[in-house]
Amino acid sequence: MSTLRKTMLLLAAVFIFLPAALYPADLSIGAASWYADWVSYQKGPDPEVTPTFLYGPVISIGLPPDWSITAVFLYGRFTMDVGNDDSKLSRYDSDLALNYSITRYMKIFGGVKFMGYTWDEGDHYGVGPAAGVGFTLPVSDSLFLLWNFSGMYAFAKEKGNQTGEDYRTNAREPGVNTTLSLAYYIESASTTISLGGRYQWFKILYDKDDSGTSELQFYGATLSAVYSFGK
Repeated sequence: MSTLRKTMLLLAAVFIFLPAALYPADLSIGAASWYADWVSYQKGPDPEVTPTFLYGPVISIGLPPDWSITAVFLYGRFTMDVGNDDSKLSRYDSDLALNYSITRYMKIFGGVKFMGYTWDEGDHYGVGPAAGVGFTLPVSDSLFLLWNFSGMYAFAKEKGNQTGEDYRTNAREPGVNTTLSLAYYIESASTTISLGGRYQWFKILYDKDDSGTSELQFYGATLSAVYSFGK
């Protein structure tokens, strides 16, 4: 079994079994989507990628009074145009974080970032630590402005086929991620609806001298709905 599939199964186990293990702690479950554009800067021609939706589950476990655990997994399929050829890329992006609320308006968090993409002839994935800070600004009793910023440093592996030859290489991936959104809490439905935007940037520093470096940017609109149990 490949490392990618093992990691995907581990993430699935977190989403399925973690809530049951910790219930009746404060539990929130929902779905998130991200309409993202993919911009690549690399050695050679820069491919054109059609924006698409990434979507997936969201889970949050509250550990009163000041701690919580959050897990997010997003998946989508992009179409990349390189010259006269179109190819499909499956992209995934996930976070598992431990959060600490310093005040009602500010939190810090740290955890593990796992992300990557696959195509017909190969795959690329990275995993590593991430940490950041988040702010909550109340606009009214039910409306809030949320801003999060984080940095990461992932260790990646890539394999594929280039000019008829198979290759494997390692890489390091420093990057940043930021989101800005408005969240509205519907008290009668115990549900929070969030609408906003997200920007992610990271650089791929390949260990092979002839692979050079690549920079990837993902940005676009986000929408999520999360139901809170016991509220």
